[in-house]
Amino acid sequence: MTNSSRLKCSHDSYTMEADYSADPLWCSKCGCNLDIDDFPLSDELKSELMNWVIEYGEILEQTDYGEKIKRDTAILVKSHDEKGLSLYQKLKFELGDGHEVNYVHTSL
Repeated sequence: MTNSSRLKCSHDSYTMEADYSADPLWCSKCGCNLDIDDFPLSDELKSELMNWVIEYGEILEQTDYGEKIKRDTAILVKSHDEKGLSLYQKLKFELGDGHEVNYVHTSL
């Protein structure tokens, strides 16, 4: 999608996904990474979401960005995903009805 298409996007459908050095909310339509501070979320949830992203970055660094996956990597990824699902439920609750939000499971 071009930059002009992204600028015209209404950003009214969201995806929650951990990615290295990015806020965890994305536009489901144009793929733009969205600023978490633009959402009506509690400071506590914003902090939890950003820590979740930091944890993902740490998993990536430990595995040399997926090149050196070890036996315990699957445990780390599963734990991160479970935490993400819990945060996803909190996110949906705080955003309320009328906000379409999808969750992308943690993977390497």
